[in-house]
Amino acid sequence: METDPIRQLHRKRINRVIDHIHAHLDRKLTVDELASVAGLSPYHFHRTFRALVGEPVARYVMRKRLERAGSLLLGDPSAPVSDIAYACGFSSPSVFSRNFRRCFGMSAETFRRTNCHAHSKNRQASGKRDPQDRSYSRYLCRHKTVKTGDTTMDCTFEIKELPALSIAYCRHVGPFDQMEGAFSQLMQWAYPRGLLDAPGLQLLSVYHDHPGITAPDKLTSDAGMVVPPDTRAEGCIGRYDIAPGRFAVGRFEIGMDEFREAWDAMFALIAEHGCQCAEGPHYELYRNNRDEHPGRKWIVDICIPVRPL
Repeated sequence: METDPIRQLHRKRINRVIDHIHAHLDRKLTVDELASVAGLSPYHFHRTFRALVGEPVARYVMRKRLERAGSLLLGDPSAPVSDIAYACGFSSPSVFSRNFRRCFGMSAETFRRTNCHAHSKNRQASGKRDPQDRSYSRYLCRHKTVKTGDTTMDCTFEIKELPALSIAYCRHVGPFDQMEGAFSQLMQWAYPRGLLDAPGLQLLSVYHDHPGITAPDKLTSDAGMVVPPDTRAEGCIGRYDIAPGRFAVGRFEIGMDEFREAWDAMFALIAEHGCQCAEGPHYELYRNNRDEHPGRKWIVDICIPVRPL
């Protein structure tokens, strides 16, 4: 855990800027604006951002715009490329196309056609059913059995409105399966404040990137816990709200090596139920302590924002 108070303060400020960037990729972002969010002069903001993030702020913003565009291209195959360009903050489709090709080595249409075909094949394979099963009843039944690859998984699945959540978090950059350090820092912050003894404690992982688009060493995720809205974040711990909205929610009882298959199952079920992923954070909400489970399994809700196709 970082103990240098100056570095903790800078980390918190830069995380606040990153949250601001992620929330406003659809419009122009100036250095003066971002420096103001950080509470630093533009000169010190540039130096601090690069030192903590590992790349200049302009390059980071461009990368996040392009990665979001890639996610939108796969998430909505019918959306015009020009609409996606403007939704990701580009001044024109031509500027978007030039930067997209430089980043991904192909045009946006080729990227969509190539990757959507792969996703479609995977979803068709995972969604195969008995030819006799033509009843609408499967849409009314919350209990699902889904096959992903060689794995068959049981879960409960529904699409429903979820309330807003106030989150305290410790940010992790890197592979999603290496978040232990971030959770450890969060626990060290929460314990002396009595937050771990609160009734109905809820821990979660919030994911901001698409692992098929963002490089593994740059994936951004948050080790989080639900806290009262007036909770004051300190040190390297940040705080934000997850907005209420319509989510696909799947509850799984799984081992550590089954999370990828559970997420694949969720995407297949979302498509089967006439929906597609919407903008917003995807998160896992943990419902138990794995060490207290007889099979050492997690009971987890996977929550994905959705909208109709």
